[in-house]
Amino acid sequence: MVTFNEIIEIIVVSMRDAFLAVTVFVAAMVLLFSWLQYITAGRFVDTIRSNTRWQPIIGALMGITPGCGGAIVMMPMYARGYVTYGTVIATLISTLGDAAFVLIGAAVTESSFILPVIAVHLISLFVGVFWGYLVDMLKITPRNPLGKFSPNFRDELELEVLIDGKKQISREVFEDLGREEENGWRYILLHKGYTIWWIITTLGLIFAIMLLFWSAQDANFVLEIDYNPLTLHGFITWIGLIGTSLSIILYISQRNWIGDDTEASIGDKLYSMRETLIHSASETAFVTFWVMSAYLIFEFSMLFSDLDQTELASYGDGVIAVIIASLIGLIPGCGPQIIAITAYTKDIISFPALVANAISQDGDALFPLLARHRVASLWATIHTTIPALIVGVGLMLFDVSF
Repeated sequence: MVTFNEIIEIIVVSMRDAFLAVTVFVAAMVLLFSWLQYITAGRFVDTIRSNTRWQPIIGALMGITPGCGGAIVMMPMYARGYVTYGTVIATLISTLGDAAFVLIGAAVTESSFILPVIAVHLISLFVGVFWGYLVDMLKITPRNPLGKFSPNFRDELELEVLIDGKKQISREVFEDLGREEENGWRYILLHKGYTIWWIITTLGLIFAIMLLFWSAQDANFVLEIDYNPLTLHGFITWIGLIGTSLSIILYISQRNWIGDDTEASIGDKLYSMRETLIHSASETAFVTFWVMSAYLIFEFSMLFSDLDQTELASYGDGVIAVIIASLIGLIPGCGPQIIAITAYTKDIISFPALVANAISQDGDALFPLLARHRVASLWATIHTTIPALIVGVGLMLFDVSF
């Protein structure tokens, strides 16, 4: 019989661990990559526009950067005819969206995840580049989904590349991204509350690093549940609870529930360092909410089903798991993908299933493509799911795992 105390304990531990084991490390990485995008964005647009031959490679490299920002920037460029459809596919295949931060965070806290993290990123990058060039070589486009084999085939691959007027080109792309409306309680809550969130997160990062050090010093060290803030374990527990609670508040302040990055938020980040801080907090809060949700789903599944983690993991292996992981990737937004990736960090799904989801998912980048080119967004999901199934099943057949 499940008791009330068991339920409360699961909720408290999930909130605490989501913040101390994931959020604080994700926040540092999100801020780093957001800052890099902020200082390099203009040069990137000019470079990719003037190097058509290398576009799938550049697109894949942009996609492989953690988060959805790099992939989202590519969508208005495709809508303007600056990049090929193969470049879009390469970008979408290689991106892991915000789910990448969950994997990287797991690698920071547990070294056994370092190799899988590197492997899944390299596989996604290679498949993205290969599939992107293949799409362009076969002249596959949304209007010619079968490429040269399409009925009434029409070659639409050639792009007009202008090297002159680079500053104007960059400005046009960024203007396409839009800006957030500076009104409403959601906007005020996010833009006023981010400072408090960063203070708690910085404090949490310090204690998270200390926890790693204590665990390395003593293999039997366990962070106990303690509600007394005057004790060390109690203080750390409350840092985790407050941090997750603030993250939930910031998550609620967003206009999107399954995707956090929008064209407007990316546009704001590329223009202002303050907005970079604000939306880095928002993006991390989004990851926190979905990681905590994943923790709760897994823990309550085991609690109410009387299954242990090993038994639950038995359902995450095999070809069915690969297919399901690929189909989850069809869902727009990073939220469902974070749950799938978290399942791997909990040893619930296999490495082939992880790779299948990583290749299939498009993160938040599908939303701007959907708004500008519905047909392209539909075919893009199909064109990225095909290699996901092929690679996932291939890895399973060759028993590749970490």
